[in-house]
Amino acid sequence: MIDVGKLAAVLGSGVCSALPGLHAWSGCDTVSALASQGKIKALKLVQANDLYLQAFTDLGSSWNVPTDVFNSIQAFTCQLYARNTKIVGANSLRYHMFCAKKGQIESGQLPPCEDSLMQHTLRANYQAAIWRRSLENLPDVPAPSAGHGWELDDGGSLKIRWMAGLPAPDVVLNLISCTCRRTCRPSDCSCILNGLKCTVVCKLQGCSNMVQDDAIVAQDANDSDGDSDD
Repeated sequence: MIDVGKLAAVLGSGVCSALPGLHAWSGCDTVSALASQGKIKALKLVQANDLYLQAFTDLGSSWNVPTDVFNSIQAFTCQLYARNTKIVGANSLRYHMFCAKKGQIESGQLPPCEDSLMQHTLRANYQAAIWRRSLENLPDVPAPSAGHGWELDDGGSLKIRWMAGLPAPDVVLNLISCTCRRTCRPSDCSCILNGLKCTVVCKLQGCSNMVQDDAIVAQDANDSDGDSDD
């Protein structure tokens, strides 16, 4: 068994105060973890930097994430993925790493974009806020879908809000294509996996996920109406 008292004494009160926020942010039962980024690495980084220590101490202190806290966590994320980097913005680091590898890098090796990182941080903040209020009688807890990184689907069930905006500009999304041969399946079609419709640049044409040209659909509808009149 672990003596929690001795462990707290070794870590110090500052690190202990940051643990709820750090544990939620680095992955727990209700918040996903970042790919290939473990808790030990994150803890060592927090212990070595007072700015990051304060950011995770503040995480969960309120139901909102202050801008300065998110900026510190964004810089922390950059150092998780590139230890000696001076870059403090997730989007800038993603671009830098992508260019350095000349595009030969898996998405899981890149840090999340700023939009996704914010949603992730909102979920961690929400969970940490609940933990920090665990000794309160009937704490006033807002709905997770009220701007805390989750949303409701059409059936009213809770689901993760991965991003608040588009994953890329429309001009880029229009160039994404899949190489499916016989059918586009949700398990392996890159278009479906990214929540996109297949386009004319995809290898397989005419699949059920294919985007339809509004003009063609309208023309087909007009042709059908003409046939019925005859």
